[in-house]
Formats: sequence, C-alpha cells, structure tokens
Amino acid sequence: MKVVIIGNGGSGKTWLAKQLASRFSSRLVHLDNVFWEPGGFDKKRKADDVSFLVQQTKSADSWIVEGVFGELAERYLDEAAALIWLNLDWETCKRRLEMRGSESKAHMSRIQSEAGLVKLIEWASEYWVRGDSRSFHGHERIFENFNGFRVKLRSEEEVTRFVNSVQQVIPADAAQAPRR
Repeated sequence: MKVVIIGNGGSGKTWLAKQLASRFSSRLVHLDNVFWEPGGFDKKRKADDVSFLVQQTKSADSWIVEGVFGELAERYLDEAAALIWLNLDWETCKRRLEMRGSESKAHMSRIQSEAGLVKLIEWASEYWVRGDSRSFHGHERIFENFNGFRVKLRSEEEVTRFVNSVQQVIPADAAQAPRR
C-alpha cells in the first residue's frame, strides 16, 4: 500500500496516516520529518538532504506519506496507489492546532514553541488564500492531476467513516500495485 495524504495544518493528516499505517503494516512518512531538521519546526533541511530522504523513504515496499508540503507529496505520486485530501473547515483545523498548545508543546516528537504555534495557526488560516503548493489551491491542483484512486474528505465524520471502511473503500488493486 502506497498512499499520500495532504491537507491543511490541523486537518488530521498525522492521525489518519497512523491509522492506515497500522492497518496496512506500512511505513509511516511524515513530510515534516523530511522538510525540517530534527528537533523542531524552525530549520529547513538542505535540498540535497530532502531529495535523499524522499528517495530513501520511497524505496520501502509499503508507505503512508502525510503532510502539507505539496511539492514533496508530488514526489511520491508516481508510485502512490491512492491520494487522500483532508479538506476540513478552518474551525476544525484551528481547534486542533490550538489543542497542540495545551498538550506537551510537542508534535510528532518535535518541540513546538508557543511563538511557533501562533505562527503556524496564522499560516494555516491563510490556506484558502495562498496559491502555493501548500495551499488549498495547490492541493486542489495535485488532487485533480492525480490519475490513481483519490478521495477528498471534508469532515471529521467522513474521515471516521473512511477509516472504518478503508479496506472496502480503497480498491484491492490500488492497495497492492504501485502506479508508474
């Protein structure tokens, strides 16, 4: 199973990816871990290091990739059997992002400073007005151009139904055969 999950910050990409990786015994790839240096969300990796990590993670037989970085997600699509776009409303995303601040100030084993969280919430709030590959418009373009199995989920309820029926929803041939 090779699946890419995209969506805004706070849309539930990490949670869904964990569910699918567990269910399908797949390697879990967080694009945050590919894009950022270890330890935080404040130092970008060098382009050569990012390319190396993409190639290294793509070499696994089965993976679930998740993240907001459309330009990185696209590098996996030539082998992905499925693309999932979590297109949840801003209030849901904002609530989830704010909950990160009330937890241990960590997300995905990375330090999330209070200032960094405020900056992330502001950046994520602009998801629908930005035009880059990490925006609604960028994700929409990626979704529309993907030729494999694709699904857009717009609410927490749709995500829950999807998870509960994923083995019936994703076609068996898509779950097994990489796209080329």
